[in-house]
Amino acid sequence: MPKETFFNLPSDKRNLIISAAMEEFSKANYNSASINRICKRSNIPKGSFYQYFEDKMDLYVYIMNLAIQEKIMFFSAAITDFQSLTLSEQIRLLFSKGVEFAKKHPQYAALGEQFSKENDEAARSAVIKEGNRQSEALFEQMIKNAKEKGEIDSRVDDLALNLLLQSLNSAVNKFMSEKYGNAGYEFVKEDVNNFVDSILSIIFNGIQRKVGQGGYHEQKN
Repeated sequence: MPKETFFNLPSDKRNLIISAAMEEFSKANYNSASINRICKRSNIPKGSFYQYFEDKMDLYVYIMNLAIQEKIMFFSAAITDFQSLTLSEQIRLLFSKGVEFAKKHPQYAALGEQFSKENDEAARSAVIKEGNRQSEALFEQMIKNAKEKGEIDSRVDDLALNLLLQSLNSAVNKFMSEKYGNAGYEFVKEDVNNFVDSILSIIFNGIQRKVGQGGYHEQKN
């Protein structure tokens, strides 16, 4: 977390530092990213950097979590409709919204793409720990509601399903981004939904062959 001196800066100066850091971390991995370049772009002395942040890791985790927070806020617009949706429909909506987010916020998407290739384990762990904490609550509530409505087996382990959904959400976003690049979501919506449906079929129906069953059917418990 940045030091209090950072948050005491005028908003335009804070935003300049954030913008410079986002540009750097979206183009370079953690070890290659340069504090010198960030300071130069944001027009601050390197000595001042350490008045605002403990070190590069402090800034890196902060910037990555800004992207995570923005994504969760983007999802919040869809959450209001969740009460009228089944769990599978909620998951489908979240997956689709994740792809839509990447198209509408390319810089945040670039940060996520760069992070997916991050090979510094300490940097990855620090970001994932905080990111999971923020997104965990969203999936936790979805699972709780689904159990209360009898959509999923009450014996299902909440934590295991939570981790599965988080991992799948990230994997879908990465796969679709790599496959379609900068194509607008509205042009690939059908493919995205079909891909998500195939994943949901595995989640709700499993991978074991069932005689006489075809297509996607939600399992009722």
